[in-house]
Amino acid sequence: MENLGREELDSLVDERIKYTVKYAAEKSPFYRKWFRENNVTPADITTHEDLLELPIVTSEIIRNNQPPETPDFRFKSAGWKDVYTVHETSGISGVPKSYVTVRKSRRTS
Repeated sequence: MENLGREELDSLVDERIKYTVKYAAEKSPFYRKWFRENNVTPADITTHEDLLELPIVTSEIIRNNQPPETPDFRFKSAGWKDVYTVHETSGISGVPKSYVTVRKSRRTS
């Protein structure tokens, strides 16, 4: 990948963005609601340039959509059995932000 030309790299980035947005819309309770509330159609996000038009998801929004503010991690997009680790920031703002790492799923072709 280090040797890809600009056009090929942009194409790869855009492919991964489409996958990630589709995945978030299908699997994440937060993003399903966020897309709906912000009138964003996930299928319309097809390039990295499209991301510039989206509303920002702030640290405050992240904190408000995880414990202890909510009973579950609304950003989580996999079942707990697939969560590998949970990471937290230091919480210098008063409330740490948590992030989960999910085991990579095995794709079958």
